[in-house]
Amino acid sequence: MRISVQLRLLVLLLMAPALAFSADLRVLNFVQFEPNFDQRSISAILAQTWQVQTGDTFSLFLKAPLKVKEIQLPAEGLRLLSQGEKHTFTATQSGRFSFTVFYEGKPQQALNPPWDGGTIWRTDSNGKPWLTVACQDVGAHVWWPAPAAYSQEADTTRFTAAYPSELFFKGNGQLIADHVAGKLRQTTWLCTYPINLYNITVNIGDYVKQEASMKRPDGSILNIAYYPLRANAKAAARQFKQTIPMLRCFEQHFGEYPCSRDGFSVVETPYPGMEHQGAIAYGNGYKDGYGGEDYSGVGIWFDFILIHETAHEWWGNSVTAAAPQDFWMQEAFCTYAEMVYVKCRFGAKSAEKYISAKRRFVQNKSPMYGLAHDIDCYAKGALMLHTLSRFYTNQEAWLKELGAFARAKKHTTINTEALVDWFLKRNPQIPAGFFNQYLKRPSPPLLSWSVTTEGRSMAVDYVVLNAEEDFLLPLKINTAGGPKFLKVGAKPQRVLLPEGSNPQPDQDYSYWISTLK
Repeated sequence: MRISVQLRLLVLLLMAPALAFSADLRVLNFVQFEPNFDQRSISAILAQTWQVQTGDTFSLFLKAPLKVKEIQLPAEGLRLLSQGEKHTFTATQSGRFSFTVFYEGKPQQALNPPWDGGTIWRTDSNGKPWLTVACQDVGAHVWWPAPAAYSQEADTTRFTAAYPSELFFKGNGQLIADHVAGKLRQTTWLCTYPINLYNITVNIGDYVKQEASMKRPDGSILNIAYYPLRANAKAAARQFKQTIPMLRCFEQHFGEYPCSRDGFSVVETPYPGMEHQGAIAYGNGYKDGYGGEDYSGVGIWFDFILIHETAHEWWGNSVTAAAPQDFWMQEAFCTYAEMVYVKCRFGAKSAEKYISAKRRFVQNKSPMYGLAHDIDCYAKGALMLHTLSRFYTNQEAWLKELGAFARAKKHTTINTEALVDWFLKRNPQIPAGFFNQYLKRPSPPLLSWSVTTEGRSMAVDYVVLNAEEDFLLPLKINTAGGPKFLKVGAKPQRVLLPEGSNPQPDQDYSYWISTLK
């Protein structure tokens, strides 16, 4: 019996959505950003524009030892309540107000980027200074005064850096100004789309620019650029031949590249990678696999960092987790996108082989929902989506639904509840307990199955021992006479098969753990 969508939603035990903030960040303008490579310090002027209602409060955080020198408030509209590492403002009237923060100091350095956040000061192979940042987990406040909420995104960002003229600054978005005066260079980038705060980036080094373009079926052109270090220009030109086929694949299934107006670019970094919007951080050594190793585990070779971090342009940068507990979404969908790429490049059988191999990464120690960056958000999350796809008529219908989701939620933040609501409303075949089973429990479905002989038949009994209420596991049983398909939950099911059928549950079809009686 099919229950109503309303009742199915009531069954869900997912946490309440993240709180909405009426105070909303609109514009970030790094009026001036000056690094001192010798001192590993920065001096910066940052203007912010907020839309507020009377009585709203919001806070900016700046991690010590960085210090705010001065805050210039508008004549009316905003008042500063407190200072320190946390600066709290209140709105005395409704409207759109801008203020400027002057700050300086030595920002926190990342010891193990990108997992340990902060600034990264290096010297390249030619002895030239090199500055980058990575701050996804720790937060943007390690290098600029930023709000803490994941749900806050700047609608537009303008970033001007002043630095030694022998180098080049690559930021987010499109280049709008670049001037050299003696030993000083000043460069400005403009990002014209909403952007995650941790995605705002600085890359200053001895970069060279390589350009490409992709013509779409409708005749539109996507501008593409690569920024390798000078010493790696030839390797980059060779390796990044994978880019356009990758972008075609993702656009085919997930919709047009979300930041087309600003163009797509990849910039070399001294750490493996990060999904910095419109300036994908790349540090995979211009090799296939992950650092030259077979990351697939099954002999399927491609540049893992290039493909994974680019997929984040759709899953993470465009469709963005609203809060840390929702962070599983970004990595699960992005990791699943790797499988989509493998299907485009190597075919459907290789794609099934690739996603099944993700099992070796799963730890099943904690629920995916509620963790910021646990490994299960990647592999287990992708396997959950692979299982979810079995509730659709075929894989083409499933990929069409993913594309519809990506387009509908483009340039928005979304919480887990809204995501679940989307899929349950659009596909009544999905049981209401499906997402709770995979997201709220440490372990995946535990499938118990046994085979007994009944005369000249084989009786196969199936049950999910740890089944969530209203959960069903899509199951494929391989037999000598062909595959059998069923959906198993807490209620035991029996399948009668001819003698000699040799039934075996197909572990590549959906994600579960087996216990054979």
